[in-house]
Amino acid sequence: MARKLFFLIIMLNSLHVLAQDHQDALRLSQSLNSGTARFVSMGGAFGALGADFSSLSFNPAGLGVYRTSEFTVTTSIKNKEVNSVYLNQPAKDYRTRVLFDNLGFVASFKTLKEEEKGLVHVNIGMGYNRLHDFFEESYANGANSSGSMMNYFATAAGGTNYFNLTDNENNNPYGGLFPWDAVMAWNTFLIDTVPGSANSYTRAINDGEGVYQDQSLSSSGGVGEYAFSLAANFSNKLFIGGTLGVQDIYYRQQQYYSEEAFGDNSPLPNGDRFESFDYTQTLVVEGSGVNFKIGAIYKPIQILRLGIALHSPTFFSINETYRASMKSFFNNFDSKASTPLNLYDYRIKTPARAIASIALTFGELGLISFDYEYLDYGTSQFIKGGDGYRFTDENNAISRIYTKTYNIKAGGEVWLKKLALRAGYAQYGSPFASHISFGNSDIKVLSAGFGLRIEQFFIDWAYQRYFYNDSFTMYIDSPVITRDLSQNKFFLTLGYRF
Repeated sequence: MARKLFFLIIMLNSLHVLAQDHQDALRLSQSLNSGTARFVSMGGAFGALGADFSSLSFNPAGLGVYRTSEFTVTTSIKNKEVNSVYLNQPAKDYRTRVLFDNLGFVASFKTLKEEEKGLVHVNIGMGYNRLHDFFEESYANGANSSGSMMNYFATAAGGTNYFNLTDNENNNPYGGLFPWDAVMAWNTFLIDTVPGSANSYTRAINDGEGVYQDQSLSSSGGVGEYAFSLAANFSNKLFIGGTLGVQDIYYRQQQYYSEEAFGDNSPLPNGDRFESFDYTQTLVVEGSGVNFKIGAIYKPIQILRLGIALHSPTFFSINETYRASMKSFFNNFDSKASTPLNLYDYRIKTPARAIASIALTFGELGLISFDYEYLDYGTSQFIKGGDGYRFTDENNAISRIYTKTYNIKAGGEVWLKKLALRAGYAQYGSPFASHISFGNSDIKVLSAGFGLRIEQFFIDWAYQRYFYNDSFTMYIDSPVITRDLSQNKFFLTLGYRF
């Protein structure tokens, strides 16, 4: 368990070190506007509207608004750009991907009543909605005249006898309670014992010397939800529904870090001169989770719709794999080390949610809609590891780092005969408590689009742009990396009603 606790400490200073920690909880808890093009173009503000398949993952009462059966499929193209600044050195990276965001089927059954009073429709819906994706590339580099990750390795190894860090046929340090990166640093000669000590360490460059530092991050994957929903329409005024959500996650992150000595750095007293090192970490997270959602939409008058929805926590079962490698280069030799493949499984619970919504509809002219979503990221919890570990320290960190927040969404639609024009805005509150300096800002999302209805067929197009900023450190006590992130995404939905 020392590895998990060690990485927890590191994560308090960096959002990008790889292991089980509070970042896993956040990754599974956030969901941004995605799904059908109509849903996206109106900012996801469908809690009081319904009649769109994406609403099944937010307010399942929206399924009850359907009066006909429907089939939809949505795809998208995404471009994400990340601008970083480290030690006053700017860097840019971006990634373009084609994604699959939605596949939905709704079956609507009308009762045999002649008058539309009481139970009018019973509807069933099933399909897939993408809730979040992790495709991102980020790069930062700069000249650090006084610091090095080797400082951090030396501190992490402090207090441990060098024999326990040594990887040979007589000792397996990766099976002990030692930081794995410090183990690799020792075995690649990036740190050495202080003369006369067996458990104090120093770095492989002289005091006052610096290094060029590079870090690149690459991540992929996403969170999707398979929705199985049932809803009912009472007198075309009250709509109630429930959704069983089965979520799946795939997340892969590779972090590459390197340092290169300044050209005027001197050899160590023993004649060895450090030239460079490379450090690569790879994390893969896979799993599935289940939740339940209930909701209602009420029309007190024809123009007004009110919505409310409650989401249970999502309970995930996760399998994680992690490995790392390190290579060092000196003037007269080089060395390498790698960890074994670490496999670990655990369970985690994400926050419950409450959504309140209001919409005004103006017949065939159009509508406006607003959603307010409340959740507390601090209630996320690791439940239990596969080895029985209880994650007490990690859960305490979650409650300290994260806080209550809210998300707001607004959207509008105007109909010009068979053509609809749409626009929306959403703002997702920062999940981090105010005292967390490396927390990201609110995420702001702008969207627009149009739709065309041709008899039973429809086609919807949406453009979405979101942007935010964050900051983090490469390792404890390193200078801060600041980032501005923006994403452009284009959605296309094809549908058929029958």
